[in-house]
Amino acid sequence: MTLPMQIDLNDATGISAMTVDIPVDAGAAFVWDAVRDIYAVHKRLIPGAAVAVDQEPGARIVTFANGMKATERILELDDDARRLVYQTTEGAPVTHHLGTMVVREDDTGVHLVWTTEFAPASQHDWATSLMNEFAELMKKTLDAAYASQL
Repeated sequence: MTLPMQIDLNDATGISAMTVDIPVDAGAAFVWDAVRDIYAVHKRLIPGAAVAVDQEPGARIVTFANGMKATERILELDDDARRLVYQTTEGAPVTHHLGTMVVREDDTGVHLVWTTEFAPASQHDWATSLMNEFAELMKKTLDAAYASQL
């Protein structure tokens, strides 16, 4: 499965942004509950890809299966807008990373819209590959978890 991805490369600033719209077969409240559970990303969104999460005040340290650890500062957790914004402050092979996840529901269903902004733009291939892998895993994990509770 390949999910559609919108890519914006901005050579002037050196910052690139990518957005993937993940259609999920789950209720919006269910998906938001998983996204907002910021210390359980390794269990509820990308199990196997992330293997542990340690808590820090206002941040999480995510350990990935390949051994990489990324410290992600939580900038916004808005229940009304169903929006999470986080910034990787250390551990990733980029100098800038800002992630946003929004759960939206419309006449086509429920969507987890994930945007990542990163620099340098030379990390485009790495970021695209990782986003595709994680987006597909999120869809699979959320769909299965929702179906198992029915």
